Formats: sequence, structure tokens, C-alpha cells
Amino acid sequence: MTERVETSIEAHLARSLEELASSREETAVSRAETATSREETAAARARVADLEAALRSARTIGMAMGILMSSRRIPEQAAFDALVNASQHQNRKLREVAEDVVLAGRL
Repeated sequence: MTERVETSIEAHLARSLEELASSREETAVSRAETATSREETAAARARVADLEAALRSARTIGMAMGILMSSRRIPEQAAFDALVNASQHQNRKLREVAEDVVLAGRL
């Protein structure tokens, strides 16, 4: 009888250890998924911030082009080329040159 009890206890312990190992594995997987989710969320937020900055820059460049087109009576491409040339000659970002045009009303 003692041998059957020991066998039963050993079997119960073996099942309990398997369940514990399985639980630990599930926890590890869950933690890994959470970490991946956080990384993906951070990457998505960074992408949104980049797109918002690009949109603001595009609007500013568009406004600057409109100002140049109106004041110089030139076509759209010529206004853009003027901004690009100023950017290259001043060694400044196009966005910065465009901001100055919007603020000053001239290139």
C-alpha cells in the first residue's frame, strides 16, 4: 500500500511540475509579447510624430511657395526651385528657408 501511495504522490508531483513549467512558459511568452507590443507601439508613435513633422514642413513650404508665386509672379516650379536654391546656397534646410519666407514675406 505504501508503494502505491508513493507512486500516486510522485505522479501528482510530476503533473504539478509539468503544470508549473507550462505556466512559466506561458508567462514568458506573455512577457515577450508585451515587450514586442511596447516596441511596436513606440515605433508607431515615432512614425506618427515623423509624419506630423513632415506634414507641417510641407504646409510651410507650400505657403512659402505661394508667397513667392504671388510676389514674384512666377509659376509653382520656379517658386520651389527658388526655395531649393536658397536652401543650398545658405546651407540650411528647405523647411527653415520656407519658415523665414512665411515670416518675412520674402526670400
